[in-house]
Amino acid sequence: MDTYEGPAPIVVGVEHTDAGRLAVVWAADEAARRGLPLRLVHALDWPAGADRDPEANPHRQTWSGRFRDAGLRALAEAAVLASGRHAELVVDSALVDGEPTTVMRAQAVHAAMIVLGSRKLSSATELLTTGGIAVPVTAHASCPVVVVREPEHATADPRTIVVGVDGSRRSEPAVAYAFDEAARRGAGVVAVQVRQPASGLVASLAMPEEIKEGRIRLAETLAGWTEKYPDVPVRREVTVGHPVRTLVKAAEHALCLVVGSRGVGGFRGMLLGSVSQGLIHHARCPLVVVTTVPETDSSAPN
Repeated sequence: MDTYEGPAPIVVGVEHTDAGRLAVVWAADEAARRGLPLRLVHALDWPAGADRDPEANPHRQTWSGRFRDAGLRALAEAAVLASGRHAELVVDSALVDGEPTTVMRAQAVHAAMIVLGSRKLSSATELLTTGGIAVPVTAHASCPVVVVREPEHATADPRTIVVGVDGSRRSEPAVAYAFDEAARRGAGVVAVQVRQPASGLVASLAMPEEIKEGRIRLAETLAGWTEKYPDVPVRREVTVGHPVRTLVKAAEHALCLVVGSRGVGGFRGMLLGSVSQGLIHHARCPLVVVTTVPETDSSAPN
């Protein structure tokens, strides 16, 4: 089926790989936590010149039939996996003709969240596989996109959600997601602001002022959210360094790492640059990229 009626589902891209199964597990757990339906989507990326024959019996011994049959098997296995974890979960499946990036962008229009797996390949190799759809899907999605490269660290003590905060109003959706997720999971929030280092003696002398400014901006960003979620423990970290390395290190034992899709300062243009791609390729826990709001807007609590 190509549409879903009812509450916006969490949509997960289904691949017949370990990365794909890990994404299905994460998506099923998140759908159960939020009381949302789960939609499993497998994109049939037909080779150029292939006979798609939409009326073909998938069990017929033709190449197109076997190709569709493989997609149906992947969906069936994913449905068993999801339902096995949460029997009460409403699960919907869709086999869609099209290139994976195009298919998942279309699904994002009516989704509460998009979940994708990411294989542990080199950056250059991954960009040539379905694991490479994360960057273009995230860049254009109107809903949060979760890239599951590593399992969440559910046994860590304390349990934490790490959020990257750049100090602008555009950080608010990511902060909102982090606090909401922490409240649902009985976890704390670690809010990290990364100040980009500069070179030279003058820069070294200015570093204390950079840290001070970062702390002020971080406190301002978090003020309303700590009031709205008084039971969520919060730790603030202001660091001078490279954004990717700093955030990867901060979240190495986290349930997930949350960042905004665009911003100012250390995250300017991050979705199309090295920061976003670095996090997608190197994050050691699920990465949640949340769509931002215009600079003049705010989703902060009143």
